[in-house]
Amino acid sequence: MRHANRILAALLSLALIGAGVLLIIEVIADRIVHHAAIIGWHSAYAWAGRTTWNAGSIRVASVILIVAGLVLLIAELKPARTSRLAAEPGQAGIDAAYTRRGVAAAIRSAVTAIDGVRAASVKVRRRKITITAVAVAADGTVAQRLCEPVRAAARQRLAALRLRRAPKVSARVTPGSR
Repeated sequence: MRHANRILAALLSLALIGAGVLLIIEVIADRIVHHAAIIGWHSAYAWAGRTTWNAGSIRVASVILIVAGLVLLIAELKPARTSRLAAEPGQAGIDAAYTRRGVAAAIRSAVTAIDGVRAASVKVRRRKITITAVAVAADGTVAQRLCEPVRAAARQRLAALRLRRAPKVSARVTPGSR
């Protein structure tokens, strides 16, 4: 739902910005030349002046907006599913698991502890962990030599986490900037 929220928020903000710009243009045009510049709003203004709050069109529009607001509210209040990676329990009957963010942080700390690695980004999926590390050195051969230590550090940290099914590890090390 996060991606849909971001898209809806972007569209809503663009619509509000556009409406605000149109409002500014129309107010300036009405004050200067005494007629509409882009949108003929005088008829809508006259309609709003004659229409009461009890009119059917106002009630229908209100119900539609209320239902849409409730749908969005319910969609937002529904908790997101946490994606966890199951771990071997220390005792019988205990459900142990790590969140993907926690596993990523653990692997990132193990990888950045390697001499020659400046930074690392880690993406954790159910079956695969992708590590992109940045070497301190600007030389490509040094970065290539760091690939295996990065994979080994990630595998060692995964072994320490004792996951039930350890994901496959892939690593890429890029040379640092000069």
